[in-house]
Amino acid sequence: MKFKNVIDNLNILKLDKMAECLSEYTDKVNDEKIPFLDALYYLTKLEIANKADRASQFNIRIAHFPYYRTFEDFDFSFQPSVNKEQIMELSSLRFIEEKKNIILIGSPGTGKTHLATAIGIEAAKNRVSTYFISCHDLISQLSLAHSENRLVDKIKQLNRYKLLIIDEVRISSSR
Repeated sequence: MKFKNVIDNLNILKLDKMAECLSEYTDKVNDEKIPFLDALYYLTKLEIANKADRASQFNIRIAHFPYYRTFEDFDFSFQPSVNKEQIMELSSLRFIEEKKNIILIGSPGTGKTHLATAIGIEAAKNRVSTYFISCHDLISQLSLAHSENRLVDKIKQLNRYKLLIIDEVRISSSR
């Protein structure tokens, strides 16, 4: 009866990982003579990791990435012109803290969107508010907001993100 009550309490408190692993750690306390506080410590560590993982997944979902790509997925041997060390430095996200912009320039098919997505996913995993949008969609949304007299609000909304990734910016070379 007490075990079920504890599980119910953990579920009410939304401590899902602890509820899921409680039986295993109860057995360890009883069978392996693991101190209760050690078991409680490990259960709370599991819960913290689970909450961090769920927050990361939520941040990734709301960022609107076109797909899930990481730095590990990028084939640097296929694109030797891409400086791997420079790109991996971007994965540290130091540029965000230093309030620096990044511009990825290259021909179509060189992996700019992949790398921008990988940077964004790394940021989202680290709880940096991130939003990914194509330049065309951004202009459309800003134009609509302007016509509805909501442009200032739309800009404030976009400004809340610490990392705004604008993809597919095309620069015309005709003058």
